[in-house]
Amino acid sequence: MKKRRMTRREFVGGALAAAGVVAGAPALLRGRNLNDKLDIAFIASGGRANASLSELTMTPGREDAGRDRGSAAGPTAPHPDENVVILCDVNQIALDRASQWFPKARTFTDLRRVFDRPDAFDAVVVSTAEHTHAFATYLALTHGKHVYCEKPLTYNIWEARLIRETAAKYPKLSTQMGNQGHASPARRRIKEILMTGVIGPVREVHVWADRAWGLQDAASAEKFDKPHGFYNGVQIVDRFREEMPIPPTNHFDLWLGPAPARPYHETYFPGPRWYRWWDVGNGTMSDLGSHDNDVAYTVLDIRQPLTVEAYSPNVPTAHKELAPATMRVTYEFAASPSGAPPVKLFWYQGDIKPPGWVPEWGGRSQLFIGDKGMLLGNGKLLPEEKFKDFEMPPETLPRSPGHWIEWVNHAKGVGPVPGSNFQYSGWTTEANHLGNVAYRTGKKIEWDYQNLRARNAPEAAPFIKREYRKGWDDILKS
Repeated sequence: MKKRRMTRREFVGGALAAAGVVAGAPALLRGRNLNDKLDIAFIASGGRANASLSELTMTPGREDAGRDRGSAAGPTAPHPDENVVILCDVNQIALDRASQWFPKARTFTDLRRVFDRPDAFDAVVVSTAEHTHAFATYLALTHGKHVYCEKPLTYNIWEARLIRETAAKYPKLSTQMGNQGHASPARRRIKEILMTGVIGPVREVHVWADRAWGLQDAASAEKFDKPHGFYNGVQIVDRFREEMPIPPTNHFDLWLGPAPARPYHETYFPGPRWYRWWDVGNGTMSDLGSHDNDVAYTVLDIRQPLTVEAYSPNVPTAHKELAPATMRVTYEFAASPSGAPPVKLFWYQGDIKPPGWVPEWGGRSQLFIGDKGMLLGNGKLLPEEKFKDFEMPPETLPRSPGHWIEWVNHAKGVGPVPGSNFQYSGWTTEANHLGNVAYRTGKKIEWDYQNLRARNAPEAAPFIKREYRKGWDDILKS
């Protein structure tokens, strides 16, 4: 049975109500409504970009066109149906495939050239490797374009600060980082439970993700990282010596972009490989941390940490090229502006778990520890016997219509600022990157948020900000 399409009145009303717009508040109209379509430039058209292409358009062959997967198991939501007018990718195979879906879209291999004719589009979706996120995003902002950028928002801390401050200069633009779970009902549910005071003030949060990709001992790599951590049966523990010919479908120099030049090798592709090389990625910390630490950042109203300390049990000294598979990071946060007490956040990635962990807690989750008890990321209170009579509170926090829909609605002037906008995701990205900075520095960092420096570790400076290759070094301007 064919589903009835919602009327514009139903769509606008439902979206505004779900997003929590105050009754009677004026929409920030910018000459659009939901019957208009955004003309979008997609910078990267394979990998993570496929999800955005599917969610923001009626992609040919897609069956679940009425559902926004970014709502993280939320209710079926009205589906955006926007225009794809530009496709850009350094992988010619991915570019050609996307062109078959959207034959009217202009194509590019150099993201910088997308902005030669900025009047051709309204918005940009950035899904490149993370070392070029800031470049595409900055150019989009400064050309007055709405931006959806995959996580992590930037490659390093300095870039995160720049993007956040640049976005603040363009308050009418719709911005959103691609940590889709931020829009989920689960975030709201956790906060509603904590707001009852059932576990008392939260003093500690433990966050864990069992992805063990990256540098580690051979036995662990064989167990946890075999599909991506080996090349022709040899574990990837450093650059391979030989220089390989660049395939004609790989615009490798453009892929490197601002990163230091290096010879081409297949050990950098696909994504599960490149993301662990320090020159172009930051490993699991910046990737899954953007999703999983976001739970604590959202519900506890914590900002920049005071101190950060990191340790890897099987790679205790940071490798110059590769991020570790397993790592523990300890953050200390001050009391929040809302009056919550100081809190410690513990991050565990790879083959390491928090004290007391049991399989029933899951491979990826969070544990909030308060004065009166504990709360798991799935909403379960611990110890269970103590809280067996607890009644779940009613829903009081507004639910999201969906992560992509938030971005589209605000771009069209009919919805509030998206939840993971750059004013929010900019500072959370900074905090996540600090975990890697502390690990690479080998010190417990005393963080000077205002001046963007480690007070006790000047050697951290190259990990906070770096130099860019010629041709890319004149784009980002603070």
